Amino acid sequence: MSDQPYKLLDGVRIIELTTYVAAPSAGRFLADWGAEIIKVETPPRGDVTRYVVPLPGMPPIAYQYHNANKKSIALNLKSEEGHEAMMKLLEKSNVLLTNTRTQGLKKLGMDYDTLKKSFPHLIHAQVTGYGENGPMANDPGFDNVCYWALGGASYCAMEKDTAPVIPPSAFGDNSSAGTMAAAICAALYKQKCTGEGSKIVTSLYSQALYNMTEPILSYQKSELDTYPKSRLNTTPLNNTYKCKDGKWIMTCCHEYPRYFPAFMKIIGREDLIDNPEYNTFDKGNEHAPEIIQIISDGFAKFNRDELCAKLKAADVPHAILASIDDIFASDQAWEARFLTKFKLHSGEEIIEPETPVKFGGVTDVPRKPSPFLGQQTTEVLSDLGYTQEQIDNMLDSGVAVQKDGPSDLGQC
Repeated sequence: MSDQPYKLLDGVRIIELTTYVAAPSAGRFLADWGAEIIKVETPPRGDVTRYVVPLPGMPPIAYQYHNANKKSIALNLKSEEGHEAMMKLLEKSNVLLTNTRTQGLKKLGMDYDTLKKSFPHLIHAQVTGYGENGPMANDPGFDNVCYWALGGASYCAMEKDTAPVIPPSAFGDNSSAGTMAAAICAALYKQKCTGEGSKIVTSLYSQALYNMTEPILSYQKSELDTYPKSRLNTTPLNNTYKCKDGKWIMTCCHEYPRYFPAFMKIIGREDLIDNPEYNTFDKGNEHAPEIIQIISDGFAKFNRDELCAKLKAADVPHAILASIDDIFASDQAWEARFLTKFKLHSGEEIIEPETPVKFGGVTDVPRKPSPFLGQQTTEVLSDLGYTQEQIDNMLDSGVAVQKDGPSDLGQC
């Protein structure tokens, strides 16, 4: 077995024209898998995640995660020289990955229809909010509105008669990123076999609808599957329960007759195991509020860890409702190497998740720091054939930017 299992895309060059999370996260997947990622950023500040944060006072660390293992070149693409340099980059690259909206790409002369004339080999991969057709195709879109709100996840996830959930940041972004990374790999195979490029478009909205497949299908065929749901009136064995210590667990048992006896044994209600009003799937759902209350009363006698031990001994599928602190304390996450520690540019050590694919066994994904704004500008331009004098002129005029440390503009 190779001692470098993540060198799968070695020799592939991908140009990123990306901001925020979804598209950069797709690039991070591909960078982890060995591709050379050159991120083209706009002077003077680059990708907005270098300085935009969700809440006041938070450090801008999202950029450092989603852009690890990449290079950065900062070019003013609206200038003649900057545009020319970008064209030279694309000529020597396999993929253009972007989340710039189509009208913005057209203004830059970098939309698919324009670029395919000069670069028929190029894979043009675009992450959008809502797709490339329809009345919302050109609307601005982010994870919370495209994925959670319009995609139905927020409505369906909320407890009945309560407010919609405030979703965890970038949840849909990272899901969409995995889809885009897979699509690019498929297009790279075609490119390798035929020399032809491809047009790839995915969106946060389409990803959300795909992730809602089961609710969308079942809603059409059952009057029972309506949303939002209440935990007090749904399948008893696929539900959430509060423990004695105030912590919560979730059980997920789709085979009702198989697992109902185990639940009753754990709570000491063996007398109900053979009760025909409770022990079948149909009756269990008919009498769901009663059964949920019985299980709730029984589970509430145990602290969470004690209850989990009993459920595990009975081979009942379950998990704790994990807080972030619980995630940090997860032996499973650490031993499977789903979590790792890395030092930020500031020197502070931080816990972060690895991209969720392992090659070559339980291995660590290669991890290099994210680049400072335009950190590799000279390197990349030199590789394109620019002389040092030409590069210096571009840097002096502001067409290009290179930083070898944190910027004085407040970004990482």
